[in-house]
Amino acid sequence: MVRVILGLIKGAIVGGAVGFGLVKLGFTGGFFAYVGCALVGAVVGLVAGRAPWQAETNWTWIVKMIVGAIIGAGLCALGMHFLPSKSFTVSQLGVLPLQSGPVLAPLIGVLYGIFVEVDDGGAKKAPSAAPKGKDA
Repeated sequence: MVRVILGLIKGAIVGGAVGFGLVKLGFTGGFFAYVGCALVGAVVGLVAGRAPWQAETNWTWIVKMIVGAIIGAGLCALGMHFLPSKSFTVSQLGVLPLQSGPVLAPLIGVLYGIFVEVDDGGAKKAPSAAPKGKDA
C-alpha cells in the first residue's frame, strides 16, 4: 500500500508541474499537450520505482523513460479523443476542458507513477538456496 501512495505522490507532483507549465504557457491542446504528456511519462519513469543508480543496468531506467514517454503520449491521445467534452473552472487558472493537456498530464502521471512504483519499486529478493540432494 505504501508503494501505491508513493507512486501516486510522485506522479501527481510531476504531472501537476507539467500541467501547470502548460497552462501558464498557454499550450492546452494540440502538439504541445502530447509533448507535455510524453514528458510526464518519461520523468515519472525516471523518478518512480528503483532509483537509476540502484538499477541492475543503465538500460533499465532508459527503457522506463522511453516506455513512459510512449505511454504518456498514447494515454493523451486516448484522453483527447474519448473523454467527454466537459469543462470546469479553476480559480486563477481559468476554464480547463477535460480533454486538455493540463488536465491529462496529472492523471497520466498518477497512473504511470503507481504502475512503475508497484512494479519496480519493491526490494530485491535474495536468491533462494538450492535444495540439497540426498547423500547416498
